[in-house]
Amino acid sequence: MARLEYGDRLIEWLEIPAIDVLAPVTPVGWSPADDPDSPESRQWDSPDAKVGWVLSSALPGGQGGNVILYGHNNIHSSVFRDLAELRNGDSILLRTGEGEWVYLVAEVNIFPVLEQEEDAAAYAEYFRPSRAPRLTVVSCWPPTNNTHRVIVVAYPEL
Repeated sequence: MARLEYGDRLIEWLEIPAIDVLAPVTPVGWSPADDPDSPESRQWDSPDAKVGWVLSSALPGGQGGNVILYGHNNIHSSVFRDLAELRNGDSILLRTGEGEWVYLVAEVNIFPVLEQEEDAAAYAEYFRPSRAPRLTVVSCWPPTNNTHRVIVVAYPEL
């Protein structure tokens, strides 16, 4: 379905040379709430062993916006096991059917997992749409459990 809507603009591969990541990317969204009166019971769809591109976020190139990707750190392929090791200036490459887009890491932040409401407030800025092109990459941390979230923000290479 996403292929029909976005065609060659879809992200097919993600590469992060600094931490030896080369992974396929798949479109992902939200699973419906178990209880319609409790929207907080919604969950992100799992990308399993791939990297997930959030359907409601931007795609690289074109009109800018916030491209949001996420993946697992300690199950399936553990694709983002070492995400917290990235440093400012490290490159992240996104490959689409239209070409390759290079982003440079500007921030690596680690936050403790809070109550659902506090989490939403703490992470809201990272998940908002943006006018300027930006890449936000999210995973759990540390690899031994899921007590924190690591959020990496990167901007297009000029």
